[in-house]
Amino acid sequence: MYTTPQRLSYQARILVVPLGHSGDALVDEMAAAGLTNVRIVTDAGRSAARARDIQAARGSEITETIGDLVASSDMMVLLGQDLPEAPLEFAASMAAAARSYGVLLAGVLVDPRDWESDQGSAAMATLRRELDMLVTVRETPLATSFVDVLKGGRRNPAATTSDAPAQAGGRA
Repeated sequence: MYTTPQRLSYQARILVVPLGHSGDALVDEMAAAGLTNVRIVTDAGRSAARARDIQAARGSEITETIGDLVASSDMMVLLGQDLPEAPLEFAASMAAAARSYGVLLAGVLVDPRDWESDQGSAAMATLRRELDMLVTVRETPLATSFVDVLKGGRRNPAATTSDAPAQAGGRA
């Protein structure tokens, strides 16, 4: 019989998909603000994507199939600002893979720009159709906090037995 391993806390495995150059810039700001334990995913063509940890240097990406990346995650966040530059074909293929694996799809737009333009409104329509949740925020720190909350929040190191307070009736 299979049993679920017990953990003291849960941390979701999140893929962040930057939507164009503005998404890349937002990822850089989030990394500088200290966001950790999320993977950044970019298009590598032909059902493949490049992935790296948010704190890893650009150029350290590993190419994997989209299916493998999505299967090893709990949630996907599409992140952008300038809607006309959003890579809609890649976003749609990532969303389709996420749906096939039951992965939650979220979008975070930081102070979205040009959504009234023809390309921007097409991008917004695609995002609204593809995503389970679409959130807009005014600034990058709010997006950083939102992604941090989605993954389960920051964790303090677990207290060791020597750090634990003395039990009642015991000596300090």
